[in-house]
Amino acid sequence: MAYAVHSNRYDPSGHPGHPSTVQIVSGLGLLAAIWLFVSAFVIPGSGWMAWNDIVFSILIGFFALCRTLAAYQQAWMSWISALLGVWVVLSPWLLLRSPADSMIGNNVLTGGLIIILSVWSALVTGPAESTTGAQTVAARREEVPPA
Repeated sequence: MAYAVHSNRYDPSGHPGHPSTVQIVSGLGLLAAIWLFVSAFVIPGSGWMAWNDIVFSILIGFFALCRTLAAYQQAWMSWISALLGVWVVLSPWLLLRSPADSMIGNNVLTGGLIIILSVWSALVTGPAESTTGAQTVAARREEVPPA
């Protein structure tokens, strides 16, 4: 009797919960975080907003990168990114008295995109495994018919 052990590695099927879906959506979130970082230097605004965008882009980018590379079952990372995206949307009004229109537009659009992608990434995450040790290995085995 032969057994095949399935790993949680890349699955090109693209079904919800598979790493490839999480990778794509989180990768797009990473691109949005990179834009937020770059926009701090490109879009004119106050020093506070530039620092805010730099710090929050690094945080969001970190979580998106982790989800893109390996943390396929860690939906909490995407939920945190969604909350950080809410801050990005609201921060122009909360940090400044009269923010520039370009800054408002950039933060609302980028923050909104981060929220959408983060929630999407969290929702396509498959169920986490609750077993440990030998139970996990046994649960992943699938009997393969003898050759």
